[in-house]
Parts: sequence; structure tokens; C-alpha cells
Amino acid sequence: MLLKRATPLAAALPGAQFAEDHARVLDATPEQVWDALHAVRWRDLTFTRPLVWLRLGPSLEREPARMVDVGPGAPIHEDRPRSMSSGFVARPWKPVPELGPPMRDLDALQAFAEPGWLKVGMEWVLSPVAGGRTLVETTTLCEATDDVARRRFAAYWLVVRPFSGLIRRDLLRVLARAVREPSAA
Repeated sequence: MLLKRATPLAAALPGAQFAEDHARVLDATPEQVWDALHAVRWRDLTFTRPLVWLRLGPSLEREPARMVDVGPGAPIHEDRPRSMSSGFVARPWKPVPELGPPMRDLDALQAFAEPGWLKVGMEWVLSPVAGGRTLVETTTLCEATDDVARRRFAAYWLVVRPFSGLIRRDLLRVLARAVREPSAA
């Protein structure tokens, strides 16, 4: 387990071999950040939009292509206005990434054990801080279902991790802009 804090996603993926965390304090209440998070669209990304387009393709341009509607941002667990988790299983290392069966909730993600897959989760945690501000944390956890999948993903992760981090930091920037300028989201 790479992540040390107790969150819904960490409980669902306790054996995660790969993790990434990013955080930013925003000048807005958790409720305002929650609303903005649910309004942000993948197409609102600035410099990493082409990276997301490679994965989501034309669905990025659809209305309403909110982050929570399509792709890896679709929630399978929400605790308004504290946390939101998405999760899926995939074989992202394939030339054409393969998605597994849809996960209805975090319990289904935790229970999935078919060999050869990667369980992926992304979580947003919103914590109030002094001055009416919010600490926004985003975590990505990945747990392979067997050693073969772990080795395949490890090679893939070496290449994509820097870009994954760029996308997460871009999402935090977009979210900060959305709470400053509500019409921007």
C-alpha cells in the first residue's frame, strides 16, 4: 500500500502498487469547489487537452462532456462535499487500451480479481481550511490483479506517469479558475 491516509479509494485498493498525489488550496468553500468539480469539462483543460483527447477522442467534444460524465472521471462513489472516487479496470498497456467490465461502486472495484487486469481509481478529497478555503487533493491509485499485469503496467507507468501528473495539475488549475470565474467552467 503506497497511500497512508484512510480514504474510500484507499480502502477499495489496499494493495495499490502505483500511486500519484497532487494538491492545491483554492479560495472557495468545499461546497463551491464541489459544484465546480462537477461542472468542469475535459475540454476545459489547457495545455494537456491533447493528451486527454488521445484517450477520450470525440467524446471530449460532446455536450455535456463534463469530467464526471465520461472517461476516467465518472464517479462510482460520492460523499458530498468531501470526496468523489472514480474507478475502472483496464489493460492500458495494450496498443488499443482495453476496458474491463464497468464497476458500479468501490466494493465492486475492490472485489474484482480476474487475472491480467489493472484496477484504477482516481479520487478527489475536499477539506476545509482557514479563511473559507479548501484543500483539494487528487489521488490516483493502481492495483494489478496479478504479477504479469503489474509488470506490464510498471513499464507503461514509466512512460505515462509524467503525463498523468501534468493532467492532474492541469485539472487543479482549471478547477481553481472555475471557482474564481464560475462562468469559466
